[in-house]
Amino acid sequence: MYKILKDGFEKSVRTRMGVKESELPDEDINDKFIAGLAETVTIKRVPDYEKITDEKDLMFLESAVIYYTCYLLAPTMPNKIKYKVSTIEVKWEKLKTDWEKRAEEFLISYEEALSQIETVSVVTTQSEIFRIAKMTRGGE
Repeated sequence: MYKILKDGFEKSVRTRMGVKESELPDEDINDKFIAGLAETVTIKRVPDYEKITDEKDLMFLESAVIYYTCYLLAPTMPNKIKYKVSTIEVKWEKLKTDWEKRAEEFLISYEEALSQIETVSVVTTQSEIFRIAKMTRGGE
């Protein structure tokens, strides 16, 4: 079904996001506008991905797709997770997660994973150049 992602990648997505399967089921991850889009975006950035044979680069490539999947899912998470449960028998409260901040972190991890690929070219995006310019100006 996927060109880069391997069977069971959903578990990796949940692990990186720190959620349970009941909070983020496989169907949500496998939505074509989530995992499918993450793969498509990555393929556009690594057009020669099929030429990669180095195990490390293949790992970085799949890792990048997983991070981008997490980035796409993060904004949907506040609606999926129960932070408080209170019944007659049970009462518990979870710490809230800043999912916008987590999305930014996933995007940074995505770029870092892509930057580790050495055996084929990776396309640099325009927004990446502006982000670097902005960081440079801020430090003046």
